[in-house]
Amino acid sequence: MAALTQWETVRDGLYRYRDSCMVYAMRLGQQMLVVNAGTGAWIDAMSELPLRPTLLVLTHFFRDHSAGAVRAAGEGIEVWASHWEDEQLSDPLGLFSRREIYIIYDNQWDLFAPVEPVPVRRRLQDWEQLEVGDARITVIPTPGVSLGAISLLVEREGERGVFCGELIHAPGKVLRLAPLQYNYNDLPGARNLLYAIDQVRRLRPDWLAGSTGPQVITEPQPALALLSDRLVGALEARGIEPDSLAAAWSDGIEEITPHLYQSRHGEASTYFLVSDSGVVLSIDYGYRDGLGSGASYPYPRNRRALLHGLEPLRERFGIERIDTVLVTHFHDDHVNGIPTLQRLFGTRCMASETFAHILSDPAAYAFPCTWPEPIDVTPLANRTVHRWQEYEFELYPVSGHTRYSTIVALNVDGERVVATGDQYFFRDFERPGQGPAMHNHVYRNGAVLSSFRESQAVVEELQPTIILPGHGSAYRVPEAFYGWIDGYREEYERIHRDLMPLDDDEGHFEVDSRAGWLEPYRVRRNDATEFTITAHVRNPYPASARITLRLILPEGWRAGEAVVELGPREEGSARFTVRPSAHAVCRRRPIALEMTADGHPFGQIAEALVTLGEDRF
Repeated sequence: MAALTQWETVRDGLYRYRDSCMVYAMRLGQQMLVVNAGTGAWIDAMSELPLRPTLLVLTHFFRDHSAGAVRAAGEGIEVWASHWEDEQLSDPLGLFSRREIYIIYDNQWDLFAPVEPVPVRRRLQDWEQLEVGDARITVIPTPGVSLGAISLLVEREGERGVFCGELIHAPGKVLRLAPLQYNYNDLPGARNLLYAIDQVRRLRPDWLAGSTGPQVITEPQPALALLSDRLVGALEARGIEPDSLAAAWSDGIEEITPHLYQSRHGEASTYFLVSDSGVVLSIDYGYRDGLGSGASYPYPRNRRALLHGLEPLRERFGIERIDTVLVTHFHDDHVNGIPTLQRLFGTRCMASETFAHILSDPAAYAFPCTWPEPIDVTPLANRTVHRWQEYEFELYPVSGHTRYSTIVALNVDGERVVATGDQYFFRDFERPGQGPAMHNHVYRNGAVLSSFRESQAVVEELQPTIILPGHGSAYRVPEAFYGWIDGYREEYERIHRDLMPLDDDEGHFEVDSRAGWLEPYRVRRNDATEFTITAHVRNPYPASARITLRLILPEGWRAGEAVVELGPREEGSARFTVRPSAHAVCRRRPIALEMTADGHPFGQIAEALVTLGEDRF
């Protein structure tokens, strides 16, 4: 091999190229791994390396780290990157077209994405383990300058090194603070970086190779500790609450009863039921508090699932995994951690038959707060006794906060415990039940006038002694509780009856004003082949009606029309076969459902989005 002139040897088998970022190459047996791409100038000097690189891994999407990956892929080098940054890398043109660029209160550095698509071959999941050459590589979630950033723990020949991207620049320093300011004048990225530092410190690496620093850090622990202390100082200057700050590097559970615990750092409340044999059932499992969300706008890429509750369960009970998750409702803040649990531990998910289909096929539905990753779920019948370990539980369907929700009832340690999901909110989460109730119904989620009357009847039937709310802490049920929820029900009904034509003899589409919907909501085909779509509609009348339906389609597409006979206020459906025009190509092309009831036109009451001939929906 010729003497190195542009690459420098920093350790045995580890080489560095000074590009727009530090590009590292590491020999792993008969493979050469490159970490980060810079501008791609290093490609011209690949002949200096002992082997031709075959694999490039990006720690985060910033274009001073990723732009050269396009050229690398053209040279036959396979590109891998974080699962959480697929959109910034694979579809930057779409990202730029959707991004607000005038009134900006969300200051994440997504405008620092590459300006041309990077052909990512593999999307790396958090804690995924890979065998590359003679090394084992573990993907470490290290959010900070970007929410999706990763680090790589490389283990070979008894040595543990970490390629950590922009986690650290030099002992106690980062290169730039600005990317840590996700919103307007805050610094949540610094708290995320504290979490990331803690994850790396626990690995006890022998060295750290950062993407901006002048040197490989050979004493990681003091270097990271100093950075942690300085970040804490920056956050304390902003008046951040101690509990919120502690969440960055600690985890915990709170005992409710000897067999029932609450995750201290779940964004939505997460509860753990521990069996006598040491097996755990989680009631809901969503974001880690403050770390999985971060941004002020709700793109899924900014809602990363990070584990919580497992470390304290391991310390207290020796439990290494969550066996089962039982879901109260489908909203993302209650379920987005489940795909991670299933991937890492094979966790079983159970949910009511009324909404299990939304979890398993989210692309088919247009509800807000729907997590886009399909979940492998077992549907359970409502008002039926189900058994998990030594416990029995029942599910009761309710609507209000969302049409598709359940109340979970079980007996634990002599207590009648009821998980209400997000059905009942009180304005003060620190003192639950200390009225007044907070109106938490979301019309697009589905709501009817009888929603809270029906859920009140369920709670009164169950007579809980402890309530597990969807947000806030578990609490004992005071005697006044039933008066509070009755007052809330009465107010909810009065407001809507006063404002809307909801009397029995009036035509209406209920409180949520939803006349109909199309399933699937999102359709994607590789070419212009036919597809089927189901129209669901409501009869708005207190008498039977003849409902005529047709799809409004692009010119040249065909589907026909349908007629359904529905009873008073009944819901029904019709199935259409849609035949696009030959060679049609479109991306997110809306089609609409037009409805007429007993000769009265209601117009285009619903839409669906169709993509044909495109790789991405």
